[in-house]
Amino acid sequence: MWLEKFLDLISKVVPIDPLAGLEKELSHLNPDKIYLENVRSILHVSAQTAFDVLETAVRQGFMRKGIEVRCPDGYVAVTADVGQKLPKFVRCWQEENGKTLQVEMPTNKLEHVTFYKLNDKSRAAVVHG
Repeated sequence: MWLEKFLDLISKVVPIDPLAGLEKELSHLNPDKIYLENVRSILHVSAQTAFDVLETAVRQGFMRKGIEVRCPDGYVAVTADVGQKLPKFVRCWQEENGKTLQVEMPTNKLEHVTFYKLNDKSRAAVVHG
């Protein structure tokens, strides 16, 4: 099960009892979009420690990194695996003179947020485990 594997990985990086109520909180995470802040908050650790946990999961092939590009209103305009090409422009909604208009915005001028997601092998372990 992906959750058990993730708890095991956490216990190797963070010196805590993996059964200390984390299973329920971690089970509420979306396995396709796990943010550093979610892990930091659940584990009650620093951002650096949460980053170390997630990066260890990536190095071990358990997870992979993704990137999302957010419009100024926080809407996610596009997502991709890290390393994939992002489009040069995305469409965002913007209010101008009391009207909401769809505008093209350069991707490199917008906020980029890293997230983590389970690899397909990890997901298969959930189904077949």
